[in-house]
Amino acid sequence: MNTDEHVYQDLFDRSLLHQTEHGDGCTVFPTPQAPLWAMMVAALSVTRVLEIGCGIGYQTACLASAAPDVLVETIENDPLHADLAQAEFERLGLSNRITILRGDAESFLPDLDGPYGLVMEDAGIDYDRWLPDLTRLTGRGGLLITSQLAG
Repeated sequence: MNTDEHVYQDLFDRSLLHQTEHGDGCTVFPTPQAPLWAMMVAALSVTRVLEIGCGIGYQTACLASAAPDVLVETIENDPLHADLAQAEFERLGLSNRITILRGDAESFLPDLDGPYGLVMEDAGIDYDRWLPDLTRLTGRGGLLITSQLAG
């Protein structure tokens, strides 16, 4: 796992700044737990991750840095956030291991092929409608983590 805290802190700080600059309507919510998720990915030898809602890429970069063979597919509906995230992944040298699917998760989920060792749902707008696809895409023994389970 990449333990260069500066990489994580730098992108975390830019995510917070972006959120502050764009106000209440902004959907970037950098979580300080992202390095923990990356440690979990490394410990469980996960090689394929699906993330829904990448913001400008902080959590995604942490997940992709968990191990050299981790591949992340992330769905981002906001075009500006997808562009900013892509630039961050290129800056960090991770763009060859992260694929951004641009658009609404509901349009991608039915056609994605699992299994994923980790499915990380962090968008939550239509979580109840996505749950059947999220569980289908989570591999046997895999993890489904959501920020919306309690509603």
